[in-house]
Amino acid sequence: MKNYRQKFFLSILFVVVCFSISTGPAEAHDLWLNVDNHYAEAGGRTTAKVVFGHNFPYYDILITRDKLSGFSYLCPDGQTREVENTWEDKKAESKGGYSYKTGALAGDITLEQNGTYVVAAYRKVKGDREHVTSEKYGKSIIVVGKGNNMVSRAFGHRIEIVPLKNPSEVKPGGSFPVQVLFEGKPLATHVYATYAGYYSEDEPFPLFTQSDKTGVAYIKISRPGVWMVVSNHKVDFSASLTFEIK
Repeated sequence: MKNYRQKFFLSILFVVVCFSISTGPAEAHDLWLNVDNHYAEAGGRTTAKVVFGHNFPYYDILITRDKLSGFSYLCPDGQTREVENTWEDKKAESKGGYSYKTGALAGDITLEQNGTYVVAAYRKVKGDREHVTSEKYGKSIIVVGKGNNMVSRAFGHRIEIVPLKNPSEVKPGGSFPVQVLFEGKPLATHVYATYAGYYSEDEPFPLFTQSDKTGVAYIKISRPGVWMVVSNHKVDFSASLTFEIK
């Protein structure tokens, strides 16, 4: 009986390890936001696109509005507004001689005030006997004028990456501090980063670091451009944050 229990435990452990490896950052899809203009003028508009994919910032699987659990933006005055005007932005792609369609859910953001806007979208899928529970969260930062400290306000997502500094204050060669929260508490975990212009099917995140016991991690900014930071927890909970460094 003892040997049977040991074998059973080892077989379960083997399955769990294999599953964890197969669903790591290099294999899993994340949800993120592509924003047309991260630095805009008051009174204008920009478009935010919800992407569910593998290689930032490229389109992949289209998530329709009815499959999205939330799509809103935080204004500089602290008010939260829903993204109401949305449409499906579809593209035809080709790879290896095959043609297929990819897409993103797009929505207009009205920028009436000076300060910092944070756009947020997320998708929740309940688990069943064949699928694990999945929760994907994405945020993006838009700076109008000089921005403000609203950028560091948490949305209360199950897992969330909170920027601790306005990206307009960070320059190439410096560090961008973030805090990872899970259920509102600091999370010590792996944090991954990539930027627009980098591409690899095998390793979509060229940079990685670790958040400490307070949940704080520092992203080394090697170049100007649009960046994405991602963190994962448990089987299929992930959060992303996109922003631009000038």
